[in-house]
Amino acid sequence: MAVKQDSSPLISIIIPILNEEKRLEKLLPYLLKHTKNSEIIVVSCDATTDRSEAVCNSFSIPYYSISCASRALQMNHGAKIAQGNIFMFLHADVIPPSTFEKDIIEQIEDGYRAGFFAYDFNPSNKWLAINAKFTRKDGLFAGGGDQCQFFTRELFQNHNGYDANYVIMEDFALIRKLKRASIPLAIIQNPAIVSSRKYHKNSYLKVNLVNFMVFLAFLLGVSPSTLKKMYSFSLK
Repeated sequence: MAVKQDSSPLISIIIPILNEEKRLEKLLPYLLKHTKNSEIIVVSCDATTDRSEAVCNSFSIPYYSISCASRALQMNHGAKIAQGNIFMFLHADVIPPSTFEKDIIEQIEDGYRAGFFAYDFNPSNKWLAINAKFTRKDGLFAGGGDQCQFFTRELFQNHNGYDANYVIMEDFALIRKLKRASIPLAIIQNPAIVSSRKYHKNSYLKVNLVNFMVFLAFLLGVSPSTLKKMYSFSLK
């Protein structure tokens, strides 16, 4: 895919949120510092009750809100608004490497149309370092969870974006769809940094056990609503 030469952004960074005021205060200035030809789009929902919109306004970042708290719907909404020919989907508690623009463009120029970043945890420990190693190579669990995904506009639209039936696991569902279509996926080894807050609120063993159970249920075709109930009931 040719790199744009006009004033339009090359990469559209789409961030779905729900009450992420504090994390946006850290993430948005970081992204602005390390972007040369990208736009940033924040998509919230009516359930948001904090100052996320005010934070976005303070950095002149477009803020949109939809009625339903659903990452899939929020990210799809952002993609409809986006002007870039590459979409990058980022969680508010994930910090991409400072070279993320260059990293993505290199993979696109090498012929990849989709991929994701490996990641490390912060704060980390020896157990979380083991988890992080699994994000560096392709496998059953690759591509979803907190991994920052990117797609060409054409590929994302041709595969109908994220499946809105999934309240969680929407990222895994799209990656599995692409794998079934034999579309190669790039794994950028320059890692993003992911908050380990979930592990500290619960426990390493509990989070991994719940993740495994929910993922197994996902593979077995359990309904998206049941997957959400399993996850929400088990973790804080």
